[in-house]
Amino acid sequence: MEKSERTNPDVRARIYQSARQALDAGLKKQGVSDEQVVLAQHQRLEQKIREIEFEERKAVAAAASTPAAATPPAAPRVAPAEAPAATSPAVSPAAHPIAPPVSSGVSRDASRSTASRPQDDAPLLGGATRDAARDISSAPGVASASGRDSLRAARDIPFEAAQEPQAAPLPVGEAREPKRPRDETLLETRPERTAKPRRRRGFLSVLLAWLVFFILVGLAAWWAYSSGLVQQSLQQALDAAERTAGDPSSDLGDRGPQNGFSEDWTEIFSGDTNTLEGGAAARLEPVAIQGTTAARVMSGAPTSEGDVSIPVPAEILQELAGKSSTIALTVQSAAETSVQFSVRCDFGSLGACPRHRFTARQERADVLLRVTFERSIAPNAPGRLVVNTGLEGAEAAILLHSVRVLPGQ
Repeated sequence: MEKSERTNPDVRARIYQSARQALDAGLKKQGVSDEQVVLAQHQRLEQKIREIEFEERKAVAAAASTPAAATPPAAPRVAPAEAPAATSPAVSPAAHPIAPPVSSGVSRDASRSTASRPQDDAPLLGGATRDAARDISSAPGVASASGRDSLRAARDIPFEAAQEPQAAPLPVGEAREPKRPRDETLLETRPERTAKPRRRRGFLSVLLAWLVFFILVGLAAWWAYSSGLVQQSLQQALDAAERTAGDPSSDLGDRGPQNGFSEDWTEIFSGDTNTLEGGAAARLEPVAIQGTTAARVMSGAPTSEGDVSIPVPAEILQELAGKSSTIALTVQSAAETSVQFSVRCDFGSLGACPRHRFTARQERADVLLRVTFERSIAPNAPGRLVVNTGLEGAEAAILLHSVRVLPGQ
């Protein structure tokens, strides 16, 4: 404003508008979006504009009143504007018949018009301000000879009446607060704090974490070793390895009739092919496997010609009379594939059981047959179990190791 024509109201209005735009741009650049903060900054700017405008108007009025005080002839004509009408009887009506009423009327109209709109001229938030002297000079009925004096007197009145409470003169002895730079006044809001990037862990912290992990693992291993858990597991593994490395037939060579079964089981076949009876198409062969003897049974036909009979003594049948009993056959496939075979029983007067179908695999396993005889009459003749391996073909064969019977209660 010091480098511009500050006495011109239009120039001052443009400067005020530039200040408002600079405030908006500064707030936007700083990222201030809070409505309360923006409103407070605008209010402070408007307050500052009012103070500056008041000072500028006061300076213009002071500059205008200085030449008026240096002109002696105009003093009698300005007197009615500053004092009541009764204080001017010394003025001669004959010398100036028209000037006094015009002067007093102009001053009263100017003071009335300026006093009625102090709030409109004081804020000056918009464009160019309006000079009160221009309004007074354009009023109808104002004489050109006394226009200068009345205009000078009228300029002092509106600025005294338009003073706002916040811009009132300070008491004697108090100094006005010095003006702060415009940048500090307009852009005082601090920018929002941004989140700091997370710091990466250093090498020492990572090393310490791994060190703690390995210490915990070592403590767990020491506890397992001191408690004997590791020794027990190692001993079991060594024992199993020794049994596997030894003679594989050593455990099976001592297999007796009751091995793997309780004493309640009665063995009726132990691998001897001489005790078996085969049909016309059946073939029976003795086989030695891992120190034991088994019968290789191949029916050759799914009919009765391929049936292989296993005799059951009459004493065993007497124990089965009127009870539910279990028959166990220990079998194994004679080929590299699984073989299906059937088992049925024919116990004479005690009764018979329907045919059951089983599967023999490469590993030796026990298949169980559950039979129930409601008759209590014990037969005197032996019965038989009938096995047939020709369900899937004539070349299918199984290894029959043993047959046991568990009489019911």
